[in-house]
Amino acid sequence: DAIDLTERLAKSRRVRQSIIRHAFRYFMGLNEFLAYSRTLMDAEEAYAESGGSFDAVIVSLLTSDSFIYRKPLEN
Repeated sequence: DAIDLTERLAKSRRVRQSIIRHAFRYFMGLNEFLAYSRTLMDAEEAYAESGGSFDAVIVSLLTSDSFIYRKPLEN
């Protein structure tokens, strides 16, 4: 049933990583590359340590070196 599905999705590491990648793409304005793996791992760790807070993921991304020192896109 739908409740069982949502519980399974909530426990899935693959789903969690996918959501974090999409948040990264949205807030950083670019796709993730190997150079950003530490930022993504830190965001996942923040999520786990906070008991599943999406706010913790956003704070982790926006305070990361990848965000603070990002370069503007060239047109």
